[in-house]
Amino acid sequence: MMWKLFIFVAVLSTWPTSSQGEKEYLDSVDGWDFFKVPATGPMTNANVKATCESEGLWHPCYYTGQGTCNGVWASECIKYDGSTSGSCRTLSVLSNVLCGTADPHLCKDLDDTFVYQPGSQSAYGVDYDTGHWGMEGANHTDKYALCAGQHEYVTSWDGLTFYKVRVNGAMTNANVKTTCELAGMGHTCWYTGLGTCTSSSYWSSDCVSFSQPGTSCQWTLSFFSFQLCGTTTAYRCDALINTYVKYPIGSYDSAYGVVANNYDPAGYHVNDQYALCAARQCEISPCVHGTCEHGVKNYTCLCDAGWSGVHCDTLIDSCDSNPCLSGGTCVDEEDGYSCTCPPQTTGNNCETVHYTDKCYWISDDRLPNEEASMACGNMEGNLAKVNEPADHQVLASYLDDGRNVSFWTSNKISPMSMCACSDGSPLSAIGASSWMYSAASLDMCVLLDSDLGYTGTYQPCAEEHNYVCQSADWCDPNPCPLDWKCVSEDGGIHCAVPTEMRAVRSSFCTASSCGPGWTCEEEGSAGYSCTRG
Repeated sequence: MMWKLFIFVAVLSTWPTSSQGEKEYLDSVDGWDFFKVPATGPMTNANVKATCESEGLWHPCYYTGQGTCNGVWASECIKYDGSTSGSCRTLSVLSNVLCGTADPHLCKDLDDTFVYQPGSQSAYGVDYDTGHWGMEGANHTDKYALCAGQHEYVTSWDGLTFYKVRVNGAMTNANVKTTCELAGMGHTCWYTGLGTCTSSSYWSSDCVSFSQPGTSCQWTLSFFSFQLCGTTTAYRCDALINTYVKYPIGSYDSAYGVVANNYDPAGYHVNDQYALCAARQCEISPCVHGTCEHGVKNYTCLCDAGWSGVHCDTLIDSCDSNPCLSGGTCVDEEDGYSCTCPPQTTGNNCETVHYTDKCYWISDDRLPNEEASMACGNMEGNLAKVNEPADHQVLASYLDDGRNVSFWTSNKISPMSMCACSDGSPLSAIGASSWMYSAASLDMCVLLDSDLGYTGTYQPCAEEHNYVCQSADWCDPNPCPLDWKCVSEDGGIHCAVPTEMRAVRSSFCTASSCGPGWTCEEEGSAGYSCTRG
């Protein structure tokens, strides 16, 4: 029947969401990830520091601490290079990265954010809403502390993603565990924890477990050293230097790690190194409106309908593609779109135009002229014939919908027939038509050219363009509900109600029974008719 409608991957480099679930990632500068963390109480230096530590994070100072930028800085703060911003001030560095201005009070992302300010009881803050800067934290409560952390993607194995996460303090078992937990991840032990590798001396049930090749137990860091660097001597693998794991039998609650050119079984005596943490890939996947699919070294977000982006956090405007034809109006909806069609048009995309004794169907795909003709034939129709200026005017009015798309018609010049269209209209009639732009050589087809106001032009038939199909059957496609029988009549159609329903109802006309530009007329229990006007 005519008009039947034929109806990534994200590398794990983002900081995992905290188990606290409240900190807000801002950006990264010189290897440090910066966050706004909600604080409770007055915004003093002590409270800013405590807030950061409660999340397993560090606190930056008012100055960056790098080079000559050490005037308002203390050794307890992080040190990083922010020189590309042209400022020593931490908030200005971030403002330049986030908002393109060195004035943090003009950067919305930093609204109500306070940074540790050595030499004062109060932290230093800015207020975007009021445009104030230099706010004394002791006079403000329940704002945001500026905190920072470091993490580095190591590898993925057996459905787990492994990170080096910077520890704030001594490299004890307790600190390794806490650091990983505050980062929303699990911590690793000396052993991998599967098969025979579960000795209580080298693995404990609070550690993550994962498979490894072979039958003998391997030390976690040695295993990853081989995967990353091709050697089981972990201190010869640069990617793992200064990295520690929990060591259940360690003295003084000491974690076990590797440093340059050696192993370190007594991590309690060193500070501020890295814990080896792990998380199930899809446990840390920020697929906001979608489902997470595991990969070997990454995950993929499979977005729900209407959403896009690496993390499925971008709402698709379904009307961006301008899907409504014939001048229809697109309405964006959560699960797609709908088209409000102008009079005399119908279809999901307003692709069907009713005109006197024929229907036009407007395609949304591109084909050569011959294939377009076959496509129309497959729908028991044919490429539209444009033999009169009136036909052209009607079509042009519906095709000119702002998409700048041209359309094939059936009119052509054939070397065999020397006629201007497929039904044998003479060449002279087309050549002289007011809607034609120019004459042409043989093997050319007529295109309603959008660049010329949908005036007909001769173009090589092999070019790919959209096309318009035509039919004189009002019942194709069947407009009657529930596939009731449709009967073509002069000036309209009749929808015949099935015999079994005739005793149930005798009134069928509704506002949508016939569509725009048609009038519904009741015909008792037999059904109803749709007539033009």
